[in-house]
Amino acid sequence: MEFLRGVTIVCFAASYAVALGLELLRGVRRIPLRHVLIIGWTAAGLLAHTLFLYQLAYSESSGGTSRYIFSSWYDWSLLAAWGVAAAYLGLVIRRPQNAVGLFLLPLVLALIGAAVFVADRRPFEPVEAQRLWRTIHAASLLFGTVSVTLGFAAGLMYLYQSYRLKRKHPIPSWFRLPSLEWLQRF
Repeated sequence: MEFLRGVTIVCFAASYAVALGLELLRGVRRIPLRHVLIIGWTAAGLLAHTLFLYQLAYSESSGGTSRYIFSSWYDWSLLAAWGVAAAYLGLVIRRPQNAVGLFLLPLVLALIGAAVFVADRRPFEPVEAQRLWRTIHAASLLFGTVSVTLGFAAGLMYLYQSYRLKRKHPIPSWFRLPSLEWLQRF
C-alpha cells in the first residue's frame, strides 16, 4: 500500500484539467489524435482517482480509528466527482463528436474543489455511519448527486442547443453537441 501514497488529488485533478484543456482546444485548432488524448488523460485521471479512493478506504479501515470508510463530506465529494468522471469517459468514448466535456469536466473539477474545501470537516459519527439505513440513504444521496450533476450538464447543453436552433445559428464544427432528442432522453 505504500506505493499508493504517491497518488494525490493533484494527480487526477491535473489529468482532468488536461482533458478539459484538450476539449477547449477543439475549436482553436485541429490536434491529431485529440480524441485519443482526451480518452487517455481522462482514463489516467480516473485510474489515479480510483487508486486514491482505494488508498483512502484502506487507510480509513486500517488506521486504528473508529472511522468507517467514506464517512465524511470529503470522501463523498470525491466519490461524486469519480461518478461524474466515469460518466464523462463513457460518453466521450460512445459519442466522440460531441463536446460534453466542456460541461462535465468543470463539474468534476468543482466537486474535487469542494472536497478540498471540506477536507478539514469532522467525519460522520461512527454510530451514524454504521447503521444500515443511513448507509443506504447515503448511497442514494451519492447516486442522486451524480444524477443531478449529469442532469444539470444535460440541461445546459439542451438550452444551448435549443437557443442555437431557434436562432438558426450554424453549428460550429468544433462544438457539436448531442441532438435535442438525445439530450431529452438523457
